[in-house]
Amino acid sequence: MLRGNPVTVSELARQLEMTPRDVADDLVHLERSLRRAGAGLIVEPAHCRSCGFRFGPEKLRKPGRCPACRGTWIAEARISVAGEA
Repeated sequence: MLRGNPVTVSELARQLEMTPRDVADDLVHLERSLRRAGAGLIVEPAHCRSCGFRFGPEKLRKPGRCPACRGTWIAEARISVAGEA
């Protein structure tokens, strides 16, 4: 599902009929497994659509507010898999 097709945690949660929190937790474990197999997760970080502030790649779920401008127009992080796994 994730190979070559970046998706958000919300999209994955909908497809898998899980909560976004559970999907984010599972992605953390998946990242560890992929590293051992010589692959990895590629995370396009969440960002504020108002001011352009970029969150860190460790923030998989959608943040509530931007710490820079306090705006709520946030684009979710997009996740995909790259490598030989």
